[in-house]
Amino acid sequence: MTNKEYLLAALPQQCDHINRLVLLINDGLPTITVVGKYNHGKSSLLNALTGKAAFSVADKRETRSLQKTETQGVIWLDAPGLDADIQSIDDEYAHQATWLESDIRLFVHAVREGELDAAELKLLQALLVDEKNSHRAVIFVLSQADQAASDDALATILENIKGQLNNGLAIIAVSTVRYQRGLEREQPLFIEKSGMPELQQAVNKAIAQVPAARKHEQSYLFELLTAQLEQLHNQRKSKLQSLEFLAQAQERAFDEDLHQVLEQANCDLQDIMQEPESDPALDPGTIGDVYKVTAGKIERSKIQNAYSRACIHIRSVLTRHGVVALPQAQQTGAKGLDTVMVAVLGVSVKYRADLRRLFGNAKGRARLFADFKSYYVQSQDYLYRQQAITAQKEQVQEVVRASKELKQWQKLAK
Repeated sequence: MTNKEYLLAALPQQCDHINRLVLLINDGLPTITVVGKYNHGKSSLLNALTGKAAFSVADKRETRSLQKTETQGVIWLDAPGLDADIQSIDDEYAHQATWLESDIRLFVHAVREGELDAAELKLLQALLVDEKNSHRAVIFVLSQADQAASDDALATILENIKGQLNNGLAIIAVSTVRYQRGLEREQPLFIEKSGMPELQQAVNKAIAQVPAARKHEQSYLFELLTAQLEQLHNQRKSKLQSLEFLAQAQERAFDEDLHQVLEQANCDLQDIMQEPESDPALDPGTIGDVYKVTAGKIERSKIQNAYSRACIHIRSVLTRHGVVALPQAQQTGAKGLDTVMVAVLGVSVKYRADLRRLFGNAKGRARLFADFKSYYVQSQDYLYRQQAITAQKEQVQEVVRASKELKQWQKLAK
């Protein structure tokens, strides 16, 4: 993976900033993008500024791709209008030109439209916020000034737009028609009144500031991405700690509950585990006793009942912690036998020696604890928690790798 791919994997929402940083590090020619609605004179303005008819001009929507030309070491972009269809290729081109490739944005608004509409105002405000952060210049161009009814009408429109912005942004009113007429007729007054010399001066000043602006923007983006990665690392690490804490707490609870129920079983079975001088349970009886109620049968039934009560308590603990069925690989297909209880304890106990072996000594209880615990760590609930922890650890490492690559990238970019 490249530096960019590591960063995109960790911060996909910062795709624009990361792609912009790539362009800054590659340090291409200064790029100027004209931004505005279609048929607001963007292409005519570009042709006037570049001194060549590189951009198509028409009364209908014409710019449907990202058009560009290079003049005197500067790249000029004419993107689709602001009213490009949402989620269409036009909209992608407009976004690419405005936010990724441009060092300078010329925001164009036609005089005949009067005040800015909501979409224009929103975009311009976003551009000005970006200018404050990145130092990429924004120049407001009021185009087609010759279409104003009078100088007073033009002044009124300018004042109304300034009132909308309320931020002191300079607005340069231009007329490419007057400019072309002045050039063709060699009339300096028309050229001067066109506003183009003032705009060209502002553009040239912005171009001269591009190297310093790029240096600032590069530092700004590195700081922004570093802060984003640090915040993301803290969030993911905190989540990992929470998952680990929960898993540990649940495992401790299982251990405590299982230990307690086994110790309780030992206490509850103490009386019946005591070996009498003569134990009827050990008397198997004769063939003739098959259908008789004998002392041996009664005693073995008592032992089995006591064992069953202990099993009920143990099963309750296992059920509460999701340790019931055997792992898939160990199942036989006989549902009644494919349980952890049967696998560890068997089906029945008839003799006191079996109870003492299972519950009556610490070694036996420790063996039961270990056997049940081995199934706990194979249970679905436990495995799901471990998988979540493993996945979260990878999420943390993803940010660590991205941070490492960003630092290396920053070092190489200096």
